[in-house]
Amino acid sequence: MKTSQIIEKNKNSIILVALYIPGDNNQGKVSIRGTGFIISPDGQFITCAHVSVPGRTDEKDITTYDRYKAKLLKMDEENDLALMQIISSSEKEFEFIQNFGDSESVKQGDEVVFMGYPLATELLGMKFGITMSANHCIISSVKRRAKDGSLHFFMVDTHINNGSSGSPVFLKDNGEVIGVTSGKISQRILPPGGKTFDIPANMGICRPVNYVKNLISE
Repeated sequence: MKTSQIIEKNKNSIILVALYIPGDNNQGKVSIRGTGFIISPDGQFITCAHVSVPGRTDEKDITTYDRYKAKLLKMDEENDLALMQIISSSEKEFEFIQNFGDSESVKQGDEVVFMGYPLATELLGMKFGITMSANHCIISSVKRRAKDGSLHFFMVDTHINNGSSGSPVFLKDNGEVIGVTSGKISQRILPPGGKTFDIPANMGICRPVNYVKNLISE
């Protein structure tokens, strides 16, 4: 399956997750925390209080975003996953992703694509606006549990930036979701002057989609 086909089919189901932090004199601020993806027409999604959802795309391919509140339904803290619900006063049906694969079948070297909002805060500060981005990479390592051999997590050969956590990971062959991006790996160095720098590695951690299916069905 072409990467462009996966992007076009699923882009309107990928959402930006942000938390509103109240401040003095009603001067609150929005902290962008990551990405999520809608899994039902009524707005349930996987991935803290406000989310921006792709709304309309005009003839120039410019997308506007609708903002909603959200509530937590379930959480799997061990596997860093949450099921949430968009709160909407309208009867709107959301575009959603339902093509889940079997993450137990993934193999080292499989080609994957993930979509999300990496470095969203930084890009907004640079006047680039809300920017969805896609990555095409391979599964670089598959880690299984010693106790039963089940898939615990897998790694990809690219850096998962801040803001990408919660992005769906698609198997390129068929476009099925087989995981969720969860964390980055980097090396911290302390140069003179007291500032800390992260040196990103081409390694990212992803959670198997079977954990998502378990969370939904519980």
